[in-house]
Amino acid sequence: MAKVGRRKQEETKSKIIGIRLSDGCHEQLMQYASEHKLTITQVVNRALTLLFQSS
Repeated sequence: MAKVGRRKQEETKSKIIGIRLSDGCHEQLMQYASEHKLTITQVVNRALTLLFQSS
């Protein structure tokens, strides 16, 4: 019988962070995610990746 459920990812994402944003920053984040059809998590992960690559 086949296994049911999601496949395990190579790198699990178990850490959760919370941040405070101004109304303006939050609106920009939501707008960007909507325009690019991304989740907020995807936008933040991509931004962090770019930040880490540039330093």
